[in-house]
Amino acid sequence: MDFFETLRLSLEGLRANKMRSFLTMLGIIIGIGSVIGITTIGHAMTKSVNKAFDSIGNTAVEISIVPDEPKYSWEDIRYEDGLSVDMLKDLKENLSDIVKDYSIYGAGGSGKINQGDKSINVDINSTTSGSQYIQKIDMIGGRFLTDEDNTRSKYVAVISDKVVDKIFNGDIQSALGSEIKVKKADKLLVLTVVGVYKWEKIEVGVFGGSGDTSKIYIPYNVGEREINGWVSDYFSYAAFVLQNSDNVEEDCQSVSTYLKNKYFSKNDRVKIDTNSAVSQMKQMTSTMDSLQIAISAIAAISLLVGGIGVMNILLVSVTERTREIGIRKALGATRNDIRFQFITESVIICIVGGIFGIFLGGVLGIIGSSLLKMRSLPSITSVVVAVGFSMLIGIFFGYYPANKAAKLDPIEALRYE
Repeated sequence: MDFFETLRLSLEGLRANKMRSFLTMLGIIIGIGSVIGITTIGHAMTKSVNKAFDSIGNTAVEISIVPDEPKYSWEDIRYEDGLSVDMLKDLKENLSDIVKDYSIYGAGGSGKINQGDKSINVDINSTTSGSQYIQKIDMIGGRFLTDEDNTRSKYVAVISDKVVDKIFNGDIQSALGSEIKVKKADKLLVLTVVGVYKWEKIEVGVFGGSGDTSKIYIPYNVGEREINGWVSDYFSYAAFVLQNSDNVEEDCQSVSTYLKNKYFSKNDRVKIDTNSAVSQMKQMTSTMDSLQIAISAIAAISLLVGGIGVMNILLVSVTERTREIGIRKALGATRNDIRFQFITESVIICIVGGIFGIFLGGVLGIIGSSLLKMRSLPSITSVVVAVGFSMLIGIFFGYYPANKAAKLDPIEALRYE
């Protein structure tokens, strides 16, 4: 018997029991759909994380002062145990081959620029010069904040082209040197625009939505004094930018060792922690990969259940079609012909179920990834693997019923009622 004749007989057998065939496919559909959907959403999450970290830069490093647990806790930490601007300046000057710049973050929050009859909401960031490198700010006019802006507490600001479009009708040259009035609660800051950067909407996805509000950067000392009412001399957290990303871990260790030996050698209450963007990304990616594998493994259990369902239905089919098998054998069908027909039926069920599963998983994946603000489609590899795996399930779980049918004695089969 040729392949096409076997295929025709298999399809006729499945069409004769449409509902049963569909219910048998459900386990395969759910299993394949779950795996495709999870891998698609996982891919979208990975893209979202990569994009978020791309906006930071792989040379950015967080540095923080934390209690040396378990001997000490946060209650034991004193105000003067923190980092200071002088320490960071020293770090920049004496480790200039490693450290490019530093950044500290002060008071800020939501504010509003009012200029005549025009206004726009902004996110106030009081910081230092290093933020330009850490946040990969693309300057398109003027300059960013400088160390002098902070040391002399200059009332200057760096705004985005989005603000320029709204307040200055898109004229960057007109904006530079102009004064803007920024209101935050009951505070009013009058600032001179010294720079304009290119604004980009940040799709942060898994980190909580999208960044629609434009940021305005002002000197750290100005923000602290005007918003908080005082300037903090010490802080527990800062960031610095490395000269390059060739030896991030070694450079972080060098920074920690330098600060520890020079400023904290006699302070056993605290320790210095450094956390690079590279290590954060690796950790996040590893966690997501592990989670994706774990969930996919759980979803794959439904494939196992679906395969068992296929085998069970085929065993029932063998019993129901015992006389048919006997007649076919009496007419000259070989064991291989019978075996191949039932395996073909099993493979068809699984492949059709797999195709429906791919469609279901693709829809779920697109919806899920769209919610993460990072739309993604199922990869060609996952689709090919899904179809191939469906075929293997059909062969594996269809073999036992097919073999049982092939071994039936034709005389006994013809007597079966």
